[in-house]
Amino acid sequence: MVTQNVETDLDITNSACGTIVDIILDKDEPSLPDKNIVNLVHLPSYILVQLNRTHVTQLEGLPPCIIPVTPTSKSFTITVMVDGKPQNHTIKHCQFPMTAAYAFTNYRSQGQTISYVLVDIALPPTRGLSLFNLYVALS
Repeated sequence: MVTQNVETDLDITNSACGTIVDIILDKDEPSLPDKNIVNLVHLPSYILVQLNRTHVTQLEGLPPCIIPVTPTSKSFTITVMVDGKPQNHTIKHCQFPMTAAYAFTNYRSQGQTISYVLVDIALPPTRGLSLFNLYVALS
């Protein structure tokens, strides 16, 4: 599931769902060992995703409905005290704007067309269930 609007014209938008079909590694990534778990040195260059719903039929050089998703970066500044004096440090965070989604909240599902759903309407531990929550889940 995509976690932020990346490219709205290609339907790579917040809550868009799809299937990862390939991960294209960085050109400087060393050879991968033949193991089940691999620790990468570099972030992959991009991930090829087949979106469940898209307006794009085929991008040049890619199979139909396959879209490349690249990492996004955000920077922010924090102030820390060192020897009693404030120092500013800039942090750069880089990650892919997606997450594994075997299940998701009713707010993430809102507006999507999903063939089959299971809606849990049991009272949550926070006791925060309302008719509005049920409406959102079923709409």
